[in-house]
Amino acid sequence: MHQVVSTSYGRHELRLLGVRPGADAHAARDLQLTMDLEGGFADAFTDGDNRSILPTRSMANTAAAFVHDHLDTAVEVLALALSERLLEECPAATTARVAVIEHPWKLLTDSHHIFATGPSDRWLADATARRGRPATVVSGISGLHRAVTTGSSFTGFLVDDYTRADEVNAEDRVLRMSGDMRWEYSGPPADYDQYRATALRAFMEATADRRSASSQHSAYLSAAAVLDACPLISEVCVRFTHHAHAPLDLRPFDRGGEGGVWLGTDSSYGAGAVTVRRETGG
Repeated sequence: MHQVVSTSYGRHELRLLGVRPGADAHAARDLQLTMDLEGGFADAFTDGDNRSILPTRSMANTAAAFVHDHLDTAVEVLALALSERLLEECPAATTARVAVIEHPWKLLTDSHHIFATGPSDRWLADATARRGRPATVVSGISGLHRAVTTGSSFTGFLVDDYTRADEVNAEDRVLRMSGDMRWEYSGPPADYDQYRATALRAFMEATADRRSASSQHSAYLSAAAVLDACPLISEVCVRFTHHAHAPLDLRPFDRGGEGGVWLGTDSSYGAGAVTVRRETGG
């Protein structure tokens, strides 16, 4: 007889928009939620016995109610509260996981109800509630974009038979990076939103006064800057892509001197990741 090793199920990519009218301006939260329950659901999978299954429609309704009640709180607070509620309502579950992505809507200046909703960074919160343990949350930001027009180089790299140094060697270059970062806490901050804003500022300004020797070096400097700026963050993971910009030779067209034009491409790019943990102990 076959043995069931693990079971889980849930409701994924539930898109909810919460709106609260106000005298001065409306508030709007555009959220995407993924909810999973893990635990003792083997009978439902093997025998079709659904007595342990909380319907995913019930999970969606619970999420909608909690979004309504948490329109003024950080996504981390919403994710933690929802994960604990789902675990409470489903006795067969041993773990409840809730991932929330917020697509920030930005109220236009001097407007009462008009928002800019175009592409931007997205706010992340992944909460986990386990029986007998405190719930935990990992925060993050995706859709990060940063570019520098100087202060980045790439030299002294490993060379093999297929390396053309003239293609990649750069004493100074344009470096455009995209990606996301996630971080763990040693303790809950008083204000998750303020912590996210501080982390984002530290990330974006990490190489303002420090030269980076590669995209890898730049990613580390960014993660370290977040740890330096946010004492309750214990670990940061930065995942990134870097996009090449090749300088064009315009001398045949009598164009030279300071500045220049670079050819950019998104069709192929480098990628990497670094996880940096705060140093502890003496």
